[in-house]
Amino acid sequence: MEARPAVDPARDPNVVRAAQAGDQRALEVLLTGLAEELLPLANALTGGDGRADELVGDTLSRVYERLGQLESPAAVPSWARRVLVTRFLDGRRWLSRRPTVPIDTVATMTTDASPLDVIDLRSAVRQLSREDRALLVLHYWQGQTIRECAVVLDIAEGTAKSRLNRALGRLRARLSEEES
Repeated sequence: MEARPAVDPARDPNVVRAAQAGDQRALEVLLTGLAEELLPLANALTGGDGRADELVGDTLSRVYERLGQLESPAAVPSWARRVLVTRFLDGRRWLSRRPTVPIDTVATMTTDASPLDVIDLRSAVRQLSREDRALLVLHYWQGQTIRECAVVLDIAEGTAKSRLNRALGRLRARLSEEES
């Protein structure tokens, strides 16, 4: 079994700088690290419907295209996460016009919940609007603060709080409907 690096490659400024300078190995390491970090978020956003790989691939293509323009290497993970969420919210099909980056299978998080509970929750979350889904996923699945969610979604912090509260209400209502 291969040991994981001490520093996450997507967060290592030396790897980012090397990739910006044209080092293909560093670019591969960076994109693979980002894919591992972004795939659980993409899976949660898409509701596990199989589009997560496409969303991550599209995001990595954007990162690849604009990496040289990024001034702060430390900003790569948060910038990539924002690109992914924006792509999800836009719902556009960019792959036909953009280069793709292949993603090897990445392990995802497991849960102790029964498969039926997970299916019910995924189904209920999938029925929410893209904006509500993105906010719930960022806050509860990714563990981001309300302020961080607001930055990623480009909304005011108060707006994020009220949207989150309303989204939770809608989610609870859908789940209670399914139990009836």
